[in-house]
Amino acid sequence: MLRSLSESMRRLLGEHSRLFLLLWMLTFLSVFSVSLVSPVIPYLVDEFVAEEAAAVMMIGLLNASFNSAKTLTNVPGGILTDKLGRKTLIVASFLVLPFSFLLYYLSSNCYYLIAGELIGGIAVGLLIPAVSALVADIIPRATLSTTYGVFNLSWILSQIPSPILGGFLSDAVGLKFPFLIALIFSIPCVIASLKLDGRVETSATSKASESPVREKDVGFGSSYKRALALFCGVEALNGLGDGILVTLFVVYPLYALKASVLEMGAVFSISWGIATALSQIPGGKLADRFGEKPLILASIMGSAPLLIMLSLTRTLTQYLILLSLACIIGNLSAPAYSSWLATSIPPAKRGTGFGATSAAFGSGLIIGPIMGSLLWNTFQPQAIIPFTISATFFLLTIPLIKAIR
Repeated sequence: MLRSLSESMRRLLGEHSRLFLLLWMLTFLSVFSVSLVSPVIPYLVDEFVAEEAAAVMMIGLLNASFNSAKTLTNVPGGILTDKLGRKTLIVASFLVLPFSFLLYYLSSNCYYLIAGELIGGIAVGLLIPAVSALVADIIPRATLSTTYGVFNLSWILSQIPSPILGGFLSDAVGLKFPFLIALIFSIPCVIASLKLDGRVETSATSKASESPVREKDVGFGSSYKRALALFCGVEALNGLGDGILVTLFVVYPLYALKASVLEMGAVFSISWGIATALSQIPGGKLADRFGEKPLILASIMGSAPLLIMLSLTRTLTQYLILLSLACIIGNLSAPAYSSWLATSIPPAKRGTGFGATSAAFGSGLIIGPIMGSLLWNTFQPQAIIPFTISATFFLLTIPLIKAIR
C-alpha cells in the first residue's frame, strides 16, 4: 500500500515527490500540536474568568490576538519568502512555535494565554506563505487543484484525532497536560524542517518559473495586481465570516449545549476534521474538471444556509450532523482557492501573493472573533442572529469572485 502511494506521488509530482511528502508531514505535525490544545483553551479561560460574558469576550480576544500576530507577520513573511527562500522562513516558523505551548503550560492567568496566542500567530504567519509558495512551485499545472486537495489533507487529517485526544488527556490526566504533549510534538518539526533541501527548492522554483500557465496568465502584466486585490477582498470577507464562527463554534456547544471537554474535542474532530478531509480531493478534482470559479460559487451558496440552521440545533448530535454537512460543502472550495491564486500571479511573486491574501484573511479574523463575542452576548439566547450575520459575509464574496477573470 505504501509502495503504491509512493508511486502515485511520483506520477503526480515527478522528482519533487519527496519534498512534497516532507512538507506534508511538517504541516501535519505542526497542526496536530496546535489542534491538540484547541478544545482545552476555552476551559482554561473558564477557570481564569468566572463570569460567562467576560469569559466569552476573552475567548474572542484570544482568537483576535492570534490572528493579529499572524496577519502582521504574513506580508513581511511573504516578502522574505521570495527574497530569502522558502526553507529559511519554514525553519524560523518551527523554531518559534514551541514557545507558544510552553506559555500555555506555565499559565496562571489570561496574560500567559494572550502571549501564547501572539507567539503562535507569528509562527503561523511565517509558515503559511513559505509552505504555500513552495507547494505551488513544485505542483504541475494540470493537477494543481487536485494536488492542493491532497496537501490540504495534511492540516485537516491532523485535526481529526488531536482534539479528541486533547480532550481525553485533559479529562484523564489534567487540564494542562495536552500543552505539555503539544510542546513535545513540536520539537521534531524543528529537526525535520532542517532536512529541507535548499538545492531542490531552488530547482523547483526555477522550473515553476518556466512552467506553462493558463493562456490568460501569460505575461501577467498589471492584471495579476487586480486579481490579487480582488482575492484579498474575498479573503477579508471570508475572514470576518470565519472569525465570527470561530467564537460561535466554541460558545454555542459550550453554553447552549453544555458540552464537556471531550465532547468539544469530538465536535472539532468529526464536524471539522473528518468532514473537511472528505471534501478536499473531490473538491480538487471538481475544480480541475469544471473550473475554480463555478465550484467556489456553488460551495458558498450551498453552505451558507446550513450555517444559519446551526443555531436551531438543540442536541449535540444535531449540531455535529449539521456542522459536518456545512464543512463538507463549504470546504470543497479550499483547493480551488489555492490553485486559482497560484496561477493568477507570477511564480516569483507567489510568496508575496500568498502572504497578502493570508493577511487579508487574518484581518477579518482579528475583528471577527470579537464581533462573534459581542453578537453572542448581545442577542443571546437568539443565536440565529450571529450565525446569520456570519453567513452574510460569505455571501458578500460572490460579486468579488465573479469579478475575478
